[in-house]
Order: sequence, then structure tokens, then C-alpha cells
Amino acid sequence: MKDNMENEYESVSDIARSERSAEERPSEEECIRAEAKVADFINGLLEHMRIRADAEITREDENIRIKISGEDAGAVIGYRGEVLDAVQYLALWIANKSVKEFIRVSIDAEGYRERRKETLKHLAERLARKAVKTGRREVLEPMNPFDRRIIHTALQNYEGVQTESEGEGKDRHVVIIPKVERSNRPKSGISEITDHRYGTTASFRRKGAGKGKTYGAPRKKPY
Repeated sequence: MKDNMENEYESVSDIARSERSAEERPSEEECIRAEAKVADFINGLLEHMRIRADAEITREDENIRIKISGEDAGAVIGYRGEVLDAVQYLALWIANKSVKEFIRVSIDAEGYRERRKETLKHLAERLARKAVKTGRREVLEPMNPFDRRIIHTALQNYEGVQTESEGEGKDRHVVIIPKVERSNRPKSGISEITDHRYGTTASFRRKGAGKGKTYGAPRKKPY
């Protein structure tokens, strides 16, 4: 179920699937039941965690949206949205537990998602420009499926690049690939490939871009 949900949120082809036929959509009864289950889960979670916040739950067709606001809403966000992502994943699982077609659930707290979305869009566009200019791939840091989807969406119509997700599990990340790609091999013949991980983690800010070398290249003679 997890893989299906991640693919649904990340794939650009799935984003364009909004015009699917009524027969492929969950029924109104299924959506109503899912909304009620998600509402019970969110309200129960806030109460159990003793978080002083309110959840506003709305639905349009098979899209359920939850906005959390209040004095302790920040506790639902967590570090870089990790808690919010976990809660959203659980809500997705609850909403889709007994339905055949996918029901979307999005959860935001104090406008965090929109701020994060804008940050990632600017990052994606900046790296896309760089990829087109240099003709080399730009590798972003590992991200969750929701953040990866933002990158894919931001660049799906960007001329000159395409995006792919690579890696497995927590190491899965987006790669921005220029359509006119140049080799990473220097003219000197020494095979050295620099792998830039772009993002906002504290590790990246401290250490900067990682650098990896392939072995077996001829060594330079000392002078």
C-alpha cells in the first residue's frame, strides 16, 4: 500500500490523471466514510497528544484536506515536516483501507506546506537553469515522496530538462537531467564525478556538496 501511495503522489503521469472517468473514481459513499474515519483519527490524535489545536476538515470529491491551526500546531509539523508527513501517511492509509480507487488526503499546519512548496519550487527552477547551462545533471538530497512530487511538478513543463527519481527507501532522490547532456569526464582523462546534493539539511549546510571519485584513473606523477 505504501508503494502505491508514494507512486500516486510522485508520478507526473498520475498528476495528469485528473480527467479520469467517473467509473474509476471512488463512490460518494466511500468518500463520506473515508472523510469520517480521517476526521476521527485526526481529532483523536490531537486529543491523545494533548495538542492545543483545531483541525478543519473539508472534502471535494475524492480529495480530503485538513488544516491544523492553534497554539501547539507547530508540534504537528516537527523537524522539516517529518511529523506532518507521518500523520498524513497514516491518514492516507486509513482513508484508503477499504476502497478500490485512490482517495487523496493532504494535511497542513499553519501554512507549512505552502511555504515548503515555494522553497522547493525555487530550488528546482534554480537547479534546472544550472543543468541547462552546464549540460550536467543536478542531484538533489533524499526527500520524501510529497517533496519529490513538488520537484517533478515544478519542472514537468520546464524546457530543456526532465526529472527522474533514483535510489531506494530513505535514499530516494530527484535527479534533474538536461536534455542536452554533457559528459562529466574532464579533458585531462582523470575520471572524477562530483555528486551535488542540494537541499536544506543541516548536514548539507555544514559539509556542502559531497564529492566522489572513481578509482582506476591514472595518477599524476609528483614534481
